[in-house]
Amino acid sequence: MLFNRLPLAKAAIWSLLGGFLLLPSTLEVDAPLLPPLDKMSVTAVATLLLCWIYGSQAPRPRRSFLLYVFSLAFVISPILSSFTNSYELQTAGKSVPGFYPLDGLKFAGRNLLLLVPTYIGSRFLSTDNARALLLKALPTAMLFYSLPMLFEIRMSPQLHRWVYGYFPHASFAQQIRAGGFRPVVFFSHGLALALFTALALMAALVLLRMRSPIFGQKAGLVAAYLSGLLLLCKSLGPVIYTVLLAPLILFTRPRTWVMIGCVASLFVCAYPFLRTHQLSPIQLVSNVASAVSTDRNKSFQTRVENEEQLLAKANQKPLLGWGAMGRNRIFDKWTGQDISVTDGAWIIQYGAFGWFGYLALFGLLAVAQFRAFRAMDKEATPANLVRGGLALILTVYIVDSIPNSGQISIIFLLAGSIASTARARRTSLVSPPRTIEKASPPQVAVAQ
Repeated sequence: MLFNRLPLAKAAIWSLLGGFLLLPSTLEVDAPLLPPLDKMSVTAVATLLLCWIYGSQAPRPRRSFLLYVFSLAFVISPILSSFTNSYELQTAGKSVPGFYPLDGLKFAGRNLLLLVPTYIGSRFLSTDNARALLLKALPTAMLFYSLPMLFEIRMSPQLHRWVYGYFPHASFAQQIRAGGFRPVVFFSHGLALALFTALALMAALVLLRMRSPIFGQKAGLVAAYLSGLLLLCKSLGPVIYTVLLAPLILFTRPRTWVMIGCVASLFVCAYPFLRTHQLSPIQLVSNVASAVSTDRNKSFQTRVENEEQLLAKANQKPLLGWGAMGRNRIFDKWTGQDISVTDGAWIIQYGAFGWFGYLALFGLLAVAQFRAFRAMDKEATPANLVRGGLALILTVYIVDSIPNSGQISIIFLLAGSIASTARARRTSLVSPPRTIEKASPPQVAVAQ
């Protein structure tokens, strides 16, 4: 229906956002010998097939060779990890299964499906108009999504259970904050929804800078509404991101936003090294957590201790990691129970697939940022504001992968869109040959 009624770029955007926002979270169909299918892989494949069927008038984009290199490395990293992890781990009489080549193929297929939104973004959303549609779609979608969010803030997060029959997270208590509830709707966790709300607010601020309306309303009014909604989500991290980046969006050039994104991407790429050598700003974050509350500081210290243990184990196999299937986690030497708490996406990726898989993922995102930086000039044109805004949103996702591990499919869509630039249509510089009319023979006047 979307592809029948809307232009292709807009249909692709709303198809992917619809699956991301409305389909059930944490549900996977794990068939033998096939990659696990979740809501975003199914949505992405269906969207890609429809884009191919309906075709696009946009010319093919210019892509970087490095994007292909890092994409290929991301796909094959599980296969390489399986070659060094095809054995069981024994702990206190309990066995952790091996990560065999067939498992590596399944995870390679999973990574390939994760990259489908990257292709959609680079092939079909690489024009200035398509990127503007993508940026405007984020706050527009959040305006509609705010209605079930407000319902859950008042009545508790129950919609996922009512519609799909289960709650997407193991702990309902984590959604209770400050005497009220954090909304979840159809996300995996209240933190993931709060982060998406913050990103929609940042997109609204970019549109405010452009003086572009959102769903027929002034961008300033939408931004004020989303600010209140973000506070009701009761999550500190997304609020901090917004407070730090809002002045940047309103008062600096978009090229500066992308430059910050490039620096942040390099920092995340080097984070396991920095953390191993005690060069990361752990103490600064601990001081901030202490200033907020004692409970938050205790929670942060617990996370740091768990990550130190996981990092020590990951450094035993730094190149290709321990593989998936829980092999990268910590098990009690007396009981064999899993005692790990893995919150950050960085430690999950590094522990499972080592430096090769880690740099394949975050290097791909860094290349997208640098490609966006290369395509921009110093002027605050609408095209630069849109590309810079999407790059800044991608930066927040990348930085948030250090403390959290949420749904990352939207990351690849943003990366593909900002990393590619549609080729200008070729026009002939040679004028077409003119038709030379034959001269009629001179007429001879005949005297009467």
